[in-house]
Amino acid sequence: MVFVLNVRGSVDKIAADIVKKRQAVLEKAIPRALNRVGAMSITQASRELRDEGYNVSSSEIKAAMYQRKASATNLVTSIKVRRKTKSLMDFNPRENKAGVTVRIHGQAKLIKGAFIAQRLNGAAGVFIEDKAAGKIILRRQKQYKRGSRSGWHSLPARKLYGPSVGGMYANEKVQDVMRRFQAEKFVERLKHEIKNLSR
Repeated sequence: MVFVLNVRGSVDKIAADIVKKRQAVLEKAIPRALNRVGAMSITQASRELRDEGYNVSSSEIKAAMYQRKASATNLVTSIKVRRKTKSLMDFNPRENKAGVTVRIHGQAKLIKGAFIAQRLNGAAGVFIEDKAAGKIILRRQKQYKRGSRSGWHSLPARKLYGPSVGGMYANEKVQDVMRRFQAEKFVERLKHEIKNLSR
């Protein structure tokens, strides 16, 4: 007597269920991994910019970055870095007879002919005389010329600005480091999320 055990229908169903389960796990794991790596990238970008020598705080870098999160229907996470220029007053300006030194990236650098002055609204800035610019009313912080009068004066000058966080982030070296970091961390996080969801 021969007993025939036919499990083809059951095996096919089990295989389909496994594939379906794996697919469901992946659909949840991928956006989770993307979003986690996106958040980690903001923290890492802050470290990289400061390690590269940029004179900017961690909180300011993070505040300039906005993450658009991934979802099951949109497997992309993006980080927008704002390009709002910063006043040179944020970069430790020091005025001397030759101009103003500021520390933006690495060592302090001299901007010849620049000076620190205050506008009528009370805001201070680093300016440079420019005959092509319109006249603005300023009060210089220091006077070096003999016979110069302190107080408010109408001068043809323009305000100088430093780079934005977005401009700093455009540094090719920082970009290369961040691309490697994101690729490496995504693989790690995806494995971690799959493992957690498969329990």
